[in-house]
Parts: sequence; structure tokens; C-alpha cells
Amino acid sequence: MPTATKHRKIASKPKSRFANVNGLKLHYLAAGEGAPVISLHGYAETSHMWLPLIAELASNHTVIAPDLRGAGQSSKPAGGYTKKEMAQDIHALARELGYERIQIVGHDIGLMVAYAYAAQYPNEVKRIALMDAFLPGVGNWRDVWLMRDLWHFHFYGKTPLALVHGRERIYFEHFWNDFAASPKHSSARTRSPLLCERVCAARRYDSGFRIFSCV
Repeated sequence: MPTATKHRKIASKPKSRFANVNGLKLHYLAAGEGAPVISLHGYAETSHMWLPLIAELASNHTVIAPDLRGAGQSSKPAGGYTKKEMAQDIHALARELGYERIQIVGHDIGLMVAYAYAAQYPNEVKRIALMDAFLPGVGNWRDVWLMRDLWHFHFYGKTPLALVHGRERIYFEHFWNDFAASPKHSSARTRSPLLCERVCAARRYDSGFRIFSCV
């Protein structure tokens, strides 16, 4: 664990920050004090998905919620979307902040990045929580990967980009609404225009397709 003087003191209210690591700019939310917990968002989401949990965890943890490569306010390079490479981004961020051992949480695509982090740096992970998706290479993952309702894992390339262009909101509403446990808690009324702007911009959904091509 780093000393208090080694990394910046983080206020309990989430702060928006940036770090230049691993050749790109990563945006992240930071809040709280205590043992570090890094929380990784899923597809069609950003670090802001964690705001309700940050409010709960920040009382006794330092919570770091980054926008993954290609998402939110982070850089959107043309490559580097294997989960191994994306995990290296997060590891570089952890080291930049002075954390040598962390707890890590992954939701959806973030689950795959969190697992890749633990696989590459097992001695630097105290606990890991994997939620709400399959894990490629583990169990009957292909049975899930090939499910009809998970067509989006195979939907990438020039033709899908052309089909989605100009219809970005329709495409992402599918994930926000049809996959929601309760549509009442996932609707146009509950999402900020800023979130929609950051997810639907052309360069962002292009990056999202690259994430799927590297599953």
C-alpha cells in the first residue's frame, strides 16, 4: 500500500481527473479515502455508471473509476483494444496514482479487462469482482457468446459502422433499455444529455466496435 504522501489526497465527492499513461490520456473519477478500489464500466457506458456506488464506497475506500480506452473522455486510438492491452492501461493508471495493490471490479466488458488485469498482475490484486457478463475462455463461454440476443459481439466493421451512422441513439438505446433489469431505471429521462453525447459520438462507437472485435 502506498503511503499517504505518495499519492494525492482524494476528496469524498467524485472529482473528474486525467492522467497521461501508456501512451494515451485516461479520464477517471476519484473519490474517498482508504484502500483503493478500481471500478471498470461496461459497453455503452462510462465511469459515470458507478456514481451511485461511489457514494456508498467512498466512506471507507478510495474509488477510482476510469473511462476505458475508447470510451467517455479518454483517448480513442485506432488500436489497443485487446483486454490485455486495456488492462495495461489501467495498471499504468494505478501505478501513476501510487497504488501497488488494489481491489478491482469489472462490469460487462469491464469484467474482461479486470480479469486480464488480475491475470497479468496477480500479486497486485487483493480482491476481484466480476459482474454481468461471460468470461472468454472460461466455462461454456461460447454458448453465451453465440446466443441470438448477443448479436452485438459480432457486429463490427465497415458495414455495421455505416448502418449505425446517423442512428447512434437508436443503437445505444437498445443496450440502455432492452438490457436493463428495470426499464423504469433506464430511460431517456434518467440519462444526462452529456452521457449520450459522450457515448454516441462517431469516434466513440467506432472504438466500441473495436472492443467487440477483440473479445
